[in-house]
Amino acid sequence: MKKTKILATIGPSSIDKKIMKKMIDVGMNAIRINTSHGNFEQYEKIIKNLRSIKDIPIVLDTQGPEIRLVSKKKYDVNIGKKVTIGFSDESETYFTKNFSQQVKKGDSVYVEDGILNLKVIEVKDNALYLVALTEGRIRNGARVNIPEVNYDKDILSKNDKKVIKFGIKNNVDFIALSYTRDAKDVNYLRRKLENSDIGIISKIENSKGVENIDEIIEVSEGIMVARGDLGVEISSEKLPLIQKKIIKKCNQKGKLVIIATQMLKSMENSSIPTRAETSDVANAILDGTDVVMLSGETAVGKFPRLAVKEMSEIAKEIEGSVKSNVVIDSCNTISEAISKSVYDMTKILPISKVISFTRTGWTAKIISRFRLDVPILAIASDNKVKNKLQLYYGVESIVFPDMPTSQRIKKVTMLLYKKEIVKSTELLLFSGGVLIKKQGSTNLIEVHRCKDILEINRK
Repeated sequence: MKKTKILATIGPSSIDKKIMKKMIDVGMNAIRINTSHGNFEQYEKIIKNLRSIKDIPIVLDTQGPEIRLVSKKKYDVNIGKKVTIGFSDESETYFTKNFSQQVKKGDSVYVEDGILNLKVIEVKDNALYLVALTEGRIRNGARVNIPEVNYDKDILSKNDKKVIKFGIKNNVDFIALSYTRDAKDVNYLRRKLENSDIGIISKIENSKGVENIDEIIEVSEGIMVARGDLGVEISSEKLPLIQKKIIKKCNQKGKLVIIATQMLKSMENSSIPTRAETSDVANAILDGTDVVMLSGETAVGKFPRLAVKEMSEIAKEIEGSVKSNVVIDSCNTISEAISKSVYDMTKILPISKVISFTRTGWTAKIISRFRLDVPILAIASDNKVKNKLQLYYGVESIVFPDMPTSQRIKKVTMLLYKKEIVKSTELLLFSGGVLIKKQGSTNLIEVHRCKDILEINRK
């Protein structure tokens, strides 16, 4: 079983039901819908197509206060070429926001995560006159970064607020909050979600998000390290250490962590990844990420199925070398002590699977952070918890009715045995919360030989 989860962005290249199924078959665990592109009719089609195949997690990505290009044609730009980009639809190419008062001669404008670097020569006639410092391409919808520009105070655009309502209506599992700066941004989105149980994944793609990472982790269900925009705001040589630190912080807290952007970028046009891309994916997994993400590779690339397959093969090859980076010197809660004990017991006993009973998902999450060598089977009380847990490293989840633990152990074991998920000879470790009113608490460990439970069931 592959333990690292693959989140793939669905777009024109992968919206077809047959292609989506092929991607699931080779290792796609969840889908991402990028609402910076497309429309609500297309998003509905994606969700409908997916749910007709398999019920896996759906992540809805907000636009946030971003700037993009609108261009009537696509063209390549060479070093030294002069480019004019306007601020209204009177121009052939223009920005989606007018920031003419905030830029000056000498400022940098980065297009497509910094691939194309333009320098401002002049600001006049409601346009920017620029010169190219690197080669790149101007195209409709290309994302733009200007470090000198202060983005909107409101983290949610008008369209994002519609996206949130759409997400609630269609019962998506997560909303990824673009350009998260601090805990206030996360709490603002949570208020907009009202009483919905949609999880919030905070996207770290600016220097403010890095500065406030601890408070953001505290109030988020997960973190996405969006290295494209982040690499424009922060020098690229600093990114590897920032990535490692964020992963470690998330692991320590039992929070979901996703590494994203340009992981297999060359596979947008090539059927095989570069050696550097293979190493990038492998190192993210070794660092301790739960999820590796594909963007353009599966949304607009030529080989969406192959991109997922390659990523899956890399994960399976490298997972045997993944070690826990969670350090627990002392335990503040019973749940922490239990999760550490589960990890320790899998090291000294021939346990083949950990079976975690959970109402909120917390038990499975805090066990998953230790990167066990054995699979974790999460037995959830409802479908939303089951779906969310599908994104955590090493966790597979099913829904099973809530009942007293002793009965649950017997019935779940019988179910897993009938489905050939466990064998009669296997040693199983069960963990969960017993006689506790407070949700998100763990106080139970039991170890049983599968055949012993099956014999009790037969009597």
